[in-house]
Amino acid sequence: MGTGNWGLSTAGQWLWGAEPMRWRRVYQGREDQVRTARMFVAMLFEGTGREEDAAVVAAELATNAVRHSRSGGEQGWFGLEVTLGEFARVAVTDLGGGCVPTIRSEMPGCEPRVGGYGLLTVSKLALTTGVHGSSANGFTVWANMDLRLPAQSGTGQAASLVS
Repeated sequence: MGTGNWGLSTAGQWLWGAEPMRWRRVYQGREDQVRTARMFVAMLFEGTGREEDAAVVAAELATNAVRHSRSGGEQGWFGLEVTLGEFARVAVTDLGGGCVPTIRSEMPGCEPRVGGYGLLTVSKLALTTGVHGSSANGFTVWANMDLRLPAQSGTGQAASLVS
């Protein structure tokens, strides 16, 4: 048996203790799995007021992994990691093979390398976003969210994607 912290007086103190909570899941690299990942994140964020924002972030990142990397290929997969602490992080890891994920500009005449406005949407819902990895070994794209802020509903200041 592990040792518990018996000095906590409320369930909230136990649940939201000093250590961040972390969940990891692996999904098959199919578009139908994006919905499953989205629902999982919405459930984890239930009661924060940011459920929909976090679910959109997860869905956009997972969709990009499936559509623009080897994750969407035969026997492909993508990984989802959610960390809840002072700030929340939603991260998706793909198998690489595509271009470096970048945010599409809203400026007229600026064309993205691929796709639409997924990472731009993510950047508007997040406090910060970033990417690390490589085309050869896979990328992890992440978004940090401040749960103390109200729901963004797709609006707000775009943040830079950093590596």
